[in-house]
Amino acid sequence: MSARLVFVTPYGYPALAAHGAADAFDYVGGAEIQQARLARALVARGREVGMVSADFGQPRRTTIDGITVESAYRPFAGLPGLRFVHPRWTGLWAALDRSDADIVYQRTAGAITGQCALWARLRGRRFVFACAHDFDVLPRSPALPGARDRLLYRYGLHHANRVLAQSAFQRDGLARHHGLTATIVRNLIELPPGPRDDAAADAVVWVGTVKPAKRPEWILDAAALLPHVRFVVAGGPPPAPMSDKPFRAFAASAAALANVEVLGFVPPAGVPAVLARARVFAHSSEAEGFPNTLLEAWAHGVPSVSAVDPDGAVAGGGVGLAATDVTTFVEGLEKLWNDGTTRRTMGARARAYVAERHAPGVVAGDLESAVGWTGEGRD
Repeated sequence: MSARLVFVTPYGYPALAAHGAADAFDYVGGAEIQQARLARALVARGREVGMVSADFGQPRRTTIDGITVESAYRPFAGLPGLRFVHPRWTGLWAALDRSDADIVYQRTAGAITGQCALWARLRGRRFVFACAHDFDVLPRSPALPGARDRLLYRYGLHHANRVLAQSAFQRDGLARHHGLTATIVRNLIELPPGPRDDAAADAVVWVGTVKPAKRPEWILDAAALLPHVRFVVAGGPPPAPMSDKPFRAFAASAAALANVEVLGFVPPAGVPAVLARARVFAHSSEAEGFPNTLLEAWAHGVPSVSAVDPDGAVAGGGVGLAATDVTTFVEGLEKLWNDGTTRRTMGARARAYVAERHAPGVVAGDLESAVGWTGEGRD
């Protein structure tokens, strides 16, 4: 019997099933999409794979594409303050017990990192933690303001049998700030078939949640300065309890610009159709891990103008232009919009970059090696 790897991702079921309650998709981000893709790629290679997810109305145990999903708890069930322990912690451990995991894989920093590490330690199983954001490697992540979550995350990080990084930047940060040795396992992206029709592209495309950290106002600045360029924004507000005020303010400002089209939230399955319209992909976030949206644009042969440049891939790989501020962001967009030869050359390089480093077989193989998955049973 081969070792069984179980992904622990509270909002994984909507990403894996691609259906369910409409509001469930509000919580599906890059980490959830990555784990759904990895799970399918591993099953395709003959591996035993499971998932622990929150309960969105699916059966307690269900199987999707060969992946057995165990329901842990309803996302907002229980009393505030007490629900951290029950039903969340108790439900998580009960679902892990049912999953019969040999290897527990958990992605993104949080209290759940420590909860998974402790379960694995008590059960004699292996725990793998995977970074999802550059903040995950800092001595104190700004995404974890509470002492409880910080302590549990640090416990889990330092008691993982293996730590995975998305990039050399994250690997080096883990060594510098935590004294940990991490292995790089890149994000997985499937390449769309067929050549790209650049002539059909009619817009600069921006994809993401409309919130301050993503700096969507850069698109408004660019649209005002480049009235001859069409901008398409595929993104809605963050899920509750986060405020939707930034989205409403952005949408109101965009409505005053004739060259900006706001689509609102677009589910993952709809993103390729949006990227088909992209002459250039715009990415304005102040900090990320290795953005899925950036990789998806490159996979479609779309060059980018990006404020983040993971491992120097944008500038060093010739797959787009790096922006240091809103001025260079606008300048980069204008350059690629007008220069078809450079745009097509960079787009071809971008697609080749993804094929070489981020294709399903490459990434799944790297993960197997990283976790020591030899096909043998329990130690």
